[in-house]
Amino acid sequence: MSSPFDIIAIISPKPGKADRVQELLTTAAQSVKEKEPGTLRYHLQRETNGDSPSFVMLETYKDKASLEIHGKSSYFKDLGRAFKKEDLLAGPMKVMFTKEVGGYASKL
Repeated sequence: MSSPFDIIAIISPKPGKADRVQELLTTAAQSVKEKEPGTLRYHLQRETNGDSPSFVMLETYKDKASLEIHGKSSYFKDLGRAFKKEDLLAGPMKVMFTKEVGGYASKL
């Protein structure tokens, strides 16, 4: 993975915990933006239905080294600890390595 690649992470909070999960994820996203030049995209989407909506993180990394930097960062580790300590998630995060195969990202 020496060229840019994408990851989709799906995070499922427990009922009533979505707002706290969103708070933690948006705080982490700000740190990623400020401190990880090799993370080209780190975009959070929230499902709009239900009391335990899932979150989808759309991530693009410049290369494998950029993903390693992200995984070793203090804010990424803090995020994982908070999820566990506060018992926020309904199950493990699902992570998918993906590649573009068609369509378009934006007409803008």
